[in-house]
Amino acid sequence: MQSPTFYRRGMFCILPPHILHEIAKRGTQAQRDLALDTLASDHPIRFGRATYQLMATGAHKLVAPAPATVEAHITIYDAHHRTRLPGSVVSNPTISNDPEVKEAFAGLLATFNLYWEVFKRNSIDDHGMPLIGSVHYSRHYDNAFFNGQQMVFGDGDGQIFQRFTIAIDIMGHELTHGVTGDTANLTYQGQSGALNESISDVFGAMVKQYSASNSRPWSYCPIRRWRRGNRLADLTLIWL
Repeated sequence: MQSPTFYRRGMFCILPPHILHEIAKRGTQAQRDLALDTLASDHPIRFGRATYQLMATGAHKLVAPAPATVEAHITIYDAHHRTRLPGSVVSNPTISNDPEVKEAFAGLLATFNLYWEVFKRNSIDDHGMPLIGSVHYSRHYDNAFFNGQQMVFGDGDGQIFQRFTIAIDIMGHELTHGVTGDTANLTYQGQSGALNESISDVFGAMVKQYSASNSRPWSYCPIRRWRRGNRLADLTLIWL
């Protein structure tokens, strides 16, 4: 009897479940509890994104010439350690005293700039889709994700993971899942799933490099720069 085929069509998280499972198996009691809490929070959100993706897949889009100029529409919210999204809007995020607010805004803007200035793509959907980010999601939440409508960032547990806004390539990676879903809409399984992840890895690295150089993102690419989110965590526990 042939095994059934399952397709992952949930939200895209920067941390896949197997890493959190390893922490739950090998970490301290406190680390296990936090990993299990994150896994429990992730589960219902995956179904929400699956519904959004199915609706978007059937939508018909107008093909229009690229505008001469565009403007990024970015809004940052504070979830205040709750799970109800998006939270309360943050005024003037670029001058906020909260590093997570400033980093989230900078990462979303950097991703928008790469897609427009290099590829002439106007946001995720090429029609100027507003970019939304919510920081301080839940308590000690060990993940960041794009749910099909916005970016969401946890604060991390402060032991293994730092705040999830600290790595700009994470935002480039996650938002690129939105671009892939809007274009090829690759099934997240097998080779197409691997290609989906690889595309996000490449564009996440390009967002980081383009933001740093503000010029050709492919012009300088030593191997160490392709370590996505390498400021985010001490992964010693996970890989032992």
